[in-house]
Amino acid sequence: MRSYHKKYNQKSFSGVTFSRKNFLNFFKSKKKTNVRPGALEPEALKERVKEIGRGKKVNITRVEYDGTPEDKPITVQIVDIREDYFTGRVVNLERNIKEDLDEKLVFVKGGGGTIDFFFNDGDIKSVEEDVDEMILEPKDQGELLEILDALDLNESILISYYDRNKGGVINGSGKLIEKNLETKTFKVHLNLINDIELDIPKEIELNLDRDNILDLEVVI
Repeated sequence: MRSYHKKYNQKSFSGVTFSRKNFLNFFKSKKKTNVRPGALEPEALKERVKEIGRGKKVNITRVEYDGTPEDKPITVQIVDIREDYFTGRVVNLERNIKEDLDEKLVFVKGGGGTIDFFFNDGDIKSVEEDVDEMILEPKDQGELLEILDALDLNESILISYYDRNKGGVINGSGKLIEKNLETKTFKVHLNLINDIELDIPKEIELNLDRDNILDLEVVI
């Protein structure tokens, strides 16, 4: 009975015997990736994503079946890279700021969440590191220390810095509430962030060594 079952689940081609499992895998292995015209080959895409690395903000351009690029790239932050795909968190700065300010706020529509991009889908034309990541230079640390030293606590300030978690530049106004020149750390209470007025000031702690601070000045 066992020998009959084994024989029934085997197939032979040109004298080579395949079990049922290997027979199915044989055809699965022959499946090819249909890369759309103008799109990157799966291996090239994988290497490109690995070269950029996790945590970076990128613009992804996809192509239609006929090779026509989509009108607007998708901006995401790469949060994970696997063997078959990579995951990007959609960057929507205004949405992220509002959600951060109000935990009860829920967006039904609009950009957000994460997307899995499979290398074998063959529909990605390019993955380019966002220009903000490449050209934004922090203000000279020596100048920032001089400004901090001259500022009094509770003095009104304007500040601009790049928030890596949100994937964009934060422009805020508020007050300096704490500073430590030795550790190069300071705290501010912001009541306006990227033209969004806050009902309750938000406390932000920044460090000159860790954070990309673009500007800091006193409000006259």
